[in-house]
Amino acid sequence: MFVCGAFLFWVVPVTALSLTYAKVPYLPNVFIGQIASGGAYILGASIQMCMAANRFFVIYFPFRQHKSKRSYATYCAITVCLALAVTYTLLGLRKLCAYVYDPEIFSWRVEESECADQMTTLIFWSIIVLAVSSNSFNVLTAMKFLCASTSGIRQADAARRRKKRLWLFVQCVIQDCLHLTDLVNSIFLFELSDQVWFRYIFLCYSFLAIHAADGIVMLYFNPEVQPHWCRSIGLKRHSSRTGVVVVSSHHSHPREVSNVA
Repeated sequence: MFVCGAFLFWVVPVTALSLTYAKVPYLPNVFIGQIASGGAYILGASIQMCMAANRFFVIYFPFRQHKSKRSYATYCAITVCLALAVTYTLLGLRKLCAYVYDPEIFSWRVEESECADQMTTLIFWSIIVLAVSSNSFNVLTAMKFLCASTSGIRQADAARRRKKRLWLFVQCVIQDCLHLTDLVNSIFLFELSDQVWFRYIFLCYSFLAIHAADGIVMLYFNPEVQPHWCRSIGLKRHSSRTGVVVVSSHHSHPREVSNVA
């Protein structure tokens, strides 16, 4: 929401007014840039890591969790993530140390200073650590799921459960890698060309696209939050792959009359 709001209420008006970088108000540009690219950026990745850790501990240590301490652990984790986000935001508010929007090149960029380069390096390695930690928890959780016994339940239920867990694993891996993908785009790939359109794609569009992709992934993998029309399409696709078996009173065996695929 912070990142998308920064684009909608700052990038769009500034670009629409055809302002040069020198005419863009400096302090609001720095403040909005640091909230979007510093605080909110780290907050999203750290929350993803906490959710991955939560799944890991629930699966591996299900009987060591006390109900009275569950909320406490959640509040502590959220508080730490918020404190981390505020810290990264404040670090970038120093002079010539921020991430700003430059309407002349239609992209976000770091200011030209050693401090800004250090902040970029700090965020880059922070995202790498969070992404590696998140996916390590995801892989260990998936291994536990695959090794878990399915005795005592029907084969169809066991297959459905494995499929659901696989989809959850894929969703988590994709979401945990989005920020890292954007950082690779904005630090390395954008330097492959000096063309404005090329740098716009890897600096500005990528920054917004990963958050749109995060929402798309959430909708795709979680049918319960999909709009009604989207669920209807999914049901139609599912029914088109399902054969219809009709039992006739004149025959002792069921016969398959349609199997639309």
